[in-house]
Amino acid sequence: MSQRRGRIPPHIVSKQFHHPREDLLLITILKNVDDPRKPSCNFRHSLVTIVFISLIGIICGASDWEQIEQCAEGMVDWLSNYVDMSEGVPSAHTLKRVMSLIPTETLSQLLQNLSRSIAGSAGKTVAIDGKTLRGSRKSNGQVLHLLHAWSVEQGVCLGQVAVHEKSNEITALPALIESLELRDAVVTVDALHTHKNAAALIRGKKADYVFPVKDNQRDLAEDVRLVFHEADTVGFRGVDSAQSETMEKSAGRVETRLYALVDVEDAPFAKDWPGCKTVGRAILERTKDGKTSVETRYYISSLGLEISRFSSAVRGHWGVENGLHWALDVIFDEDKHRFQDRLGAANLSLLRKVALAILSEDKTLKCGRASKQMRAATSASYREHVLKNCF
Repeated sequence: MSQRRGRIPPHIVSKQFHHPREDLLLITILKNVDDPRKPSCNFRHSLVTIVFISLIGIICGASDWEQIEQCAEGMVDWLSNYVDMSEGVPSAHTLKRVMSLIPTETLSQLLQNLSRSIAGSAGKTVAIDGKTLRGSRKSNGQVLHLLHAWSVEQGVCLGQVAVHEKSNEITALPALIESLELRDAVVTVDALHTHKNAAALIRGKKADYVFPVKDNQRDLAEDVRLVFHEADTVGFRGVDSAQSETMEKSAGRVETRLYALVDVEDAPFAKDWPGCKTVGRAILERTKDGKTSVETRYYISSLGLEISRFSSAVRGHWGVENGLHWALDVIFDEDKHRFQDRLGAANLSLLRKVALAILSEDKTLKCGRASKQMRAATSASYREHVLKNCF
C-alpha cells in the first residue's frame, strides 16, 4: 500500500541538533520558531543556527546573504559556543532559501520578546508608521511595504506587519495592533489611519490614541476647527481646556510650540469616536534668518486634559522617521539592497530592527551604532556582551 500523500514516512527521523547555549533567552526564542521545511533526515543546519548566524552577521555589519556567510566563516569557533555548527557554516544560498520560507509573523516573536524586555509596557508612546523597501521592487513595479510600531521613549521597534500587495496600510493596522502589548500606552498614527475602527481597536487594548485630523475626514476637521475658533474667540475663558508652550533655540533657529486641548466629551461628533474625550491643536512657529513660518495641526484624542502626554505624543510621533526609518537606510543601507522575494526581504528587515535595538540598547560604548557594528565584527567579548545585555 502506497504512503498517503502529505504524511511523513515513519522511517524519516529529523536530525537532532545540540545548541551549547540553550540557556540563553535568544536561543530559547528561536527554538520556538516553527521550521517551515518539511521533515527530512538530510537537514544539515538547524533553523536556530540559520537565524542566529543571520542576526549576528547583521549586528556585525553584514548587509546581504553573501556577507553574512563570510562573516560567519570568520567567527565559526565563536558561533559554535552558542549554536550547533557541526556541519559548518550554511551557504549564502541556504541562508537565503530558508529565511525566505519562515512566515514573518512567527519570526516576529523574536522582535516582540526583545522589545518587551527593553521597552516594557507602561506609559509609553507608540508611533505607527509605514516604510517602503524600495529595493524589493518586482518587475511589475510592486514593492514591499511594512507597517511599523515604534516605542518613542525607548527607541525600539515593537513590531512590524507586511502590507499585502493588493491592499494598503489600513487593512494591515488591525493585525499590528493585535500583536502589541499596548496597555497604558498612547498610540499615534498618521492621518491615513484616523478612523473609528482604529480608535476602537486601540481602546480595546486599554490604550489611548492621538489621531491627526486632516481634510480626508472633512466633517470631523470642520468640527474640530470650529471648537478652537469658539475657544479663541473668548480667549479660552470658561472653556474646559489645558494649554502649554515650549521654546527651543538651535543653530540660529527659534521654534515655539503651542499646545492646547479642549474637552469635547459632550459634543455630538465626539460620541461617534470610541473613547474620545478631547480635541487638540499644535501650533509650530519657526523663525530663522528673520523669516517666520507657522504650521497648525489638529487632533482628536481619548486622553483627558493631559497636556503633557498630548504634547509628548505629538512631538514624539515623528521620531519613527529619524529613529527607525533613517537608521535602517543609513546604518544598514536597507533601500539600496535588491530582494525579489517579499518574505525574505521582510524577514531580513525584521532582523535589522532586532540588531538596531540591540546596538541601541548598549551604553558601554560612547559611539554611533555603525561604530558598534565594527566593534562587534572584531571583538568576541563585545558580541557576547550585547547578547547578554538584551537576552
